[in-house]
Amino acid sequence: MKFFSRRQNVRDAGEGQPCGGFAEWLLRQFAGGRPMASMPYGEVERICANAGSLLVGAVHARPADFEGVLAVGLPDIDREAALLSRRTADGFRASLADRKNTVMAWPWDHMATKVAWDATRQEDTSEAALGAALLSLGSVYAMRHREQVAAVLSLWTQVAAGVSAASASPPDLSRMGAEMLAAYEASRAA
Repeated sequence: MKFFSRRQNVRDAGEGQPCGGFAEWLLRQFAGGRPMASMPYGEVERICANAGSLLVGAVHARPADFEGVLAVGLPDIDREAALLSRRTADGFRASLADRKNTVMAWPWDHMATKVAWDATRQEDTSEAALGAALLSLGSVYAMRHREQVAAVLSLWTQVAAGVSAASASPPDLSRMGAEMLAAYEASRAA
């Protein structure tokens, strides 16, 4: 008999927190009303990466709102956050070493692969399960590796500004994440 499962622990991570359902809400926004449980893996992973980028931006902009996630103390999350940080650093080093033949992999891409893969193996790719896992890993990563996140967000802003040079205001994931968190809070208050 199995009393506790890893999936149950991850789901409990955001319960009772002001931002507890934020990642799930982000996933629903990117899914456009379609249930993620019926999507192919590649689409689930892409949506998780999009939501993860805004989650990391929101945590970076408003860390105090996510401190409750750290207090939950899930045993594997700190280790996963450290692994995510190491993969990000290794990917950036590889990009600098071979600028012609390397594709940039952002931390939210690594996070999305981990979350989507685990959810697929557990046969639960619902927004609730994916959102809880994203919230746990993304919050812990963004808070424990804040210096790396600041450097990544700065680089992302430079790359995005180069791609969208015609835009009036340069893209900023911290600002966009904070705006989405405010929209989530407004939707909960309504």
